Amino acid sequence: MECTVGYKLFERHAQGTELTPRGLAFLKKAETLLDLADNILADEAMPLRGLLRIGSNESAALAGLGAFLATLGERYPELNVELTVDVGSMLRSRINAGGLDFAILTNPSEHPQVRDVLLGDSDMCWVSAKGKLKQKAPFSPADLARLPILSVPAPSSLHALTMGWFASSRVSPPNINTCNSLAVTLQMVVSGIAIAILPRAIVQRELDDGTIDLLQVTRPVPSLPIYASFPVMGDTRVFEDIAELAGTVLLASGLTR
Repeated sequence: MECTVGYKLFERHAQGTELTPRGLAFLKKAETLLDLADNILADEAMPLRGLLRIGSNESAALAGLGAFLATLGERYPELNVELTVDVGSMLRSRINAGGLDFAILTNPSEHPQVRDVLLGDSDMCWVSAKGKLKQKAPFSPADLARLPILSVPAPSSLHALTMGWFASSRVSPPNINTCNSLAVTLQMVVSGIAIAILPRAIVQRELDDGTIDLLQVTRPVPSLPIYASFPVMGDTRVFEDIAELAGTVLLASGLTR
């Protein structure tokens, strides 16, 4: 090797052998080349094949999942997807237990073997049927607590957000109804059965059509963070790529900002 490079790599003495300063520099360059070779091989192996078990909360499913899956299929044409739509707490349990490979959810896993990537924040808003409430001033939590309210059942981030919005003003609404489907909840709101906090992205069409009203309130409605979660076993770059893709699609759909 020393004949090839033209200088001494090792210093030999009675105690043994050690690298010369130039030998150390050569070693660092060799390590860099080996790392580059590993990266090239990993990139060549990057196309994903087989079954990918994806979980999604309903807001992401309604707002942008179709575009996400279409783009995913173009990037990984040999991939088959098994899709589960559920509330974030259930998706979190499944990915922590190894039952999912990738999930889009509002409940980060907080598991040592699962990575959570923040995709953005989803704006939430109070909505009611068109003309149901004659608004002259922003509604307080006490005002809305007198009305029938519809929410996703606990445990869910949206239920916790709804109840927390009232609790922050020390108000306890007596008439809380639940529905496990955001799409059905929206239809119930359109029908005038109840009011609800819903993601702005999934009610935007109804707002534009004039079938529901956006309620002005005295206390801001917090946004909900949206995460991508995936196991950290082995090379995670494919899942990082999928998470980046999901973030781009959800941003374009208006679900996140």
